[in-house]
Amino acid sequence: LWKFPELLYRVLTRRGRVFENTDEPGSIAEGIPVVRQNGVKAWVSIMYGCNNFCSYCIVPYVRGRERSRKPEDVLAEVEELARAGYRDITLLGQNVNSYGKDLGRDGVDFAWLLEQVNAVPGDFLIRFMTSHPKDASQKLFETMARCEKVAPVFHLPFQAGSDRVLKAMNRVYDRAGYLDKVRRLREQVPDVVITSDV
Repeated sequence: LWKFPELLYRVLTRRGRVFENTDEPGSIAEGIPVVRQNGVKAWVSIMYGCNNFCSYCIVPYVRGRERSRKPEDVLAEVEELARAGYRDITLLGQNVNSYGKDLGRDGVDFAWLLEQVNAVPGDFLIRFMTSHPKDASQKLFETMARCEKVAPVFHLPFQAGSDRVLKAMNRVYDRAGYLDKVRRLREQVPDVVITSDV
């Protein structure tokens, strides 16, 4: 997708079709200008791809394995948005809870990143999605409770209420484990709004 402007330029400046078959599932393009629609809400991709291989999902095949952006690049983008007056910033990833696992930096995970974004000066709310239940940790719940800019909203897909179906989906958690996470999240953030996918 990030090469689309270049491909379009080639089509407009040359005769004939343009073919591109470069397969770069491991690359992250940084420094590309972002067009934003308004000055209130902004979305910041913090990672790409997925390692979960749920039986019904094509994401790991079409977007590649999980790749986290460097924290300094994410924070620079958030700082720029805060300076520009954005009030609602959503951190995006196929599974944000896996952020940092591929970076090889001790202590750098999604809860840590949330704390860093929370410390960015400015008057804004932090949201994030999507979370995979298997990686939704107690540390993340406690971080949400501590960080005043993090909205008390958690998108936690349960996908199915049947352990048999969850196993067939390769979701790597069961109904009881999911409900336990919801209980622990509510203990830490009593007014949390939980949204889901089925």
